[in-house]
Amino acid sequence: MIFYIPILAVAFFLLLLAPGCGRSGRVAGTGEFFTDEGGRRREADSMLREPGRINTPLEKAVYHFKMGEAYNSAEESYKAMEEFLEAEKWSMEIKNDFLKGQIYWYKGKLYYDRLDYTNALNMFTLASEYYTNCGKREELMYTYEQMASIHSRTRNFEEAIFYYNRAKAIALELRDRDASGNGENRYNKLVLNFSTAVSGVYFSQLNSSQEALEQLQQAYLTYNHGRENEEDYLLLSCIYLDAGKIDKAREYVNKYIGRGKKLSGEELAGLLSLRSSIEKRAGDFRKALEYRERYDSVMDSLNLIERNSSIRELEQKYWQKELQLENAGIKNRNKYITIIYSLLLLITGGVVYIVLTAYNRRIKQKNSQIEEYMAMVDNLGNIVSDAESSRSNLLSQLDVHIEKEKRLKELLENRFAEVRELVRTYYEFGDSKKLHKKVDDLLKLQLSGDNFSTIEEVVNAKNNNAVKKVREQFPHLKEDNIKLLNLIYAGFSAQEISVILNDTPQNIYVRKSRLKKSIAPLIASDPEMNFN
Repeated sequence: MIFYIPILAVAFFLLLLAPGCGRSGRVAGTGEFFTDEGGRRREADSMLREPGRINTPLEKAVYHFKMGEAYNSAEESYKAMEEFLEAEKWSMEIKNDFLKGQIYWYKGKLYYDRLDYTNALNMFTLASEYYTNCGKREELMYTYEQMASIHSRTRNFEEAIFYYNRAKAIALELRDRDASGNGENRYNKLVLNFSTAVSGVYFSQLNSSQEALEQLQQAYLTYNHGRENEEDYLLLSCIYLDAGKIDKAREYVNKYIGRGKKLSGEELAGLLSLRSSIEKRAGDFRKALEYRERYDSVMDSLNLIERNSSIRELEQKYWQKELQLENAGIKNRNKYITIIYSLLLLITGGVVYIVLTAYNRRIKQKNSQIEEYMAMVDNLGNIVSDAESSRSNLLSQLDVHIEKEKRLKELLENRFAEVRELVRTYYEFGDSKKLHKKVDDLLKLQLSGDNFSTIEEVVNAKNNNAVKKVREQFPHLKEDNIKLLNLIYAGFSAQEISVILNDTPQNIYVRKSRLKKSIAPLIASDPEMNFN
């Protein structure tokens, strides 16, 4: 009995390829995808005739889906996959769960037909989620059937039984909902198929021919008026072979062949393997060997390795191409923006240079005038005049000093404004090496600790010894955190600090938050030290 377990597994594999299992679900009419646009059925049906009138993402998604459907019907799998991938891309821009479910269902079917069960299961799982969201029960039922078939082939028997039962439950629900006789018969047939599929899984799992036969007979009695289901002929052949009834096994194989349906390569290989097992069990080793040789020939011609990989490679290459096109577009946009901002920066720098030059020239002129006035005062001969002149001279110097200090502050503010503008520009377009060098040359804050010492003195002077208090109460605080604290109290933004410390703004926000928590007791006692 143990010897025949692999044989029965091959035969059951063939059973799963039979029309009763793994069938494709009902495909929607094109107009069904346009329910959110007023049901423009005639417009949708005319898209294949007039592709030039396709404008919206929904129309493009439906068009490529219908093209993929057409290629799939013509068994041009690679072209079909390309069209379904294009439809998937456009469907990302719309909310139409039914269309997305259909796209993933067809992609899963293409993987399924090439025995790539891992990717097929992923696609059917996505399809089931979208069908559930939009309430498409019949499509969901067929999707569960496909998932059950995959689990059967990969010998995940419990999962297979679970999904066959879920498909059966939906079929019962649809049968009870449909009042027409034809509908009830059709759903009865589906309920029967799912029930016998579960029996087949149990047989493959437990290898009990008697129990499997009893389950099948009970299903026939309940859902088919006691008549056998022709789609179970191979399963019955396997069961009778396992029970040692060679003639019955051969009879059901002949019934299956007598249906006259065209067999795929996998179906033919499974059938030849089963017939070889039957003839070997009957003692006709010559026929058994003939069937085995034909089986080997068919299997060699299938080239399973190429079929398993090609569709997946096609999908990967498609998305890689889309990513490359997107990256190229981003690079082009960044290049143009960088050029524009560089020109603006050069223009701004030229204007600032002209303004500063004119300002310096005016300062020199005023200083020259003051020197002339001072020379005239020196020529006065009397003491009163000298004293008055000295007094006037001192007042004039004071005015000049105040004026110079005011102008100097304005100059520094202008320069800091330039630095901040450069920092902001670098933060937005940091991939420019020339701009990076210009910012580093202007800032120089990260090159030496001396600059931070100077900043700390200014910060303490303007913020009531804030950093000094932190150093005293938290002596173990790292120097990097002290630098960050100085820049915060100095008024720099997170973006500016990220450029100065050569870090990302996200990390700066995180570091600020952690630093604030570290000195929370000091902030609680002195609210003026709080910062955002």
